Amino acid sequence: MRFSALLFILYQILKWAAKMKPAYRSYIGSIHQVKIMIKTADGKRGRLFIFDRGTVSSKGGAGHPYDAAIVWSDAATGFAVMVSKSDAEQFKAAAAGKMKLDGMAFFAQWFNDGVKLVM
Repeated sequence: MRFSALLFILYQILKWAAKMKPAYRSYIGSIHQVKIMIKTADGKRGRLFIFDRGTVSSKGGAGHPYDAAIVWSDAATGFAVMVSKSDAEQFKAAAAGKMKLDGMAFFAQWFNDGVKLVM
């Protein structure tokens, strides 16, 4: 539940930033359309973030098609690492097999860089 709530709050923050922060709007405006999924490996929890020419929208659930996905082994790990805002924690999770990328890694990195602009 906390993981799903965190993803929804992240969506609200990114949506607000797309309207209120010119640097972020410019950053996400540089890409035509990208779909980023953050989900658990079992597919029970997730959220799709859709970036399209400077706008952000989202869909709940893990069953949507995407260009890149950040896949967490479980919701508790995803929540803990995402809340930490630490690149080192992300690398540790990846090294331990608790986080993996699916799809185009470039887009996942683009997404993470964009979140850093906002936070």
